[in-house]
Amino acid sequence: MTRHDDPAATRSPWVTLARDRRYEDRYLGVDLDQLRHVSGREHPHVALRFKVFGVAVLPVDADGRVSLIGQYRYVLDRFTWELPRGSGPVTEDALATARRELAEETGDEAESWLEMLRLDASPGISSEQVPGFVAWNLKRGPAHPDPQESLRLRRLPFSEAVGEALSGAITDGPSVALLLCLAERARRGDLPGDLLDLLRG
Repeated sequence: MTRHDDPAATRSPWVTLARDRRYEDRYLGVDLDQLRHVSGREHPHVALRFKVFGVAVLPVDADGRVSLIGQYRYVLDRFTWELPRGSGPVTEDALATARRELAEETGDEAESWLEMLRLDASPGISSEQVPGFVAWNLKRGPAHPDPQESLRLRRLPFSEAVGEALSGAITDGPSVALLLCLAERARRGDLPGDLLDLLRG
């Protein structure tokens, strides 16, 4: 095992011998790469190279409640509860995407924003990143989801949402990560004062 501070440990051990793009659309390209490892072993590797990122938004209202979106996820073949989520081109500002998705799915507009994290969704196979934001000082408005989205909206106290993340009732990875990250930073007092007041109120 290499030491964590060894510069050689952070250099790529792979040489790309060939790349065959098998599929492409406006969201991603699917490549079959032929790789050679420093050990000398060669093998194929499937790579999903995303043209979009997914965002997650944790909106906190004046009563300290957060919004969850319920929907049936086709690939999972089950209904899930998640934070407001969406995608935007990697060339677009992530905050602009977050603002748009929050307004579409909940009708909320937020005056205050804080980027909490930026996750690698599935780094073994995918380049997708997931920026996660907290939004507060909300102004309510009508939701206007895409026509093909069948969404349910639920608002609950922040502590209850954290409990659902811990119990497994919320299984979406970025939603869980964002809820737990905010809970820990609130515990440490490492947040803007007005946001802390909402979470502790």
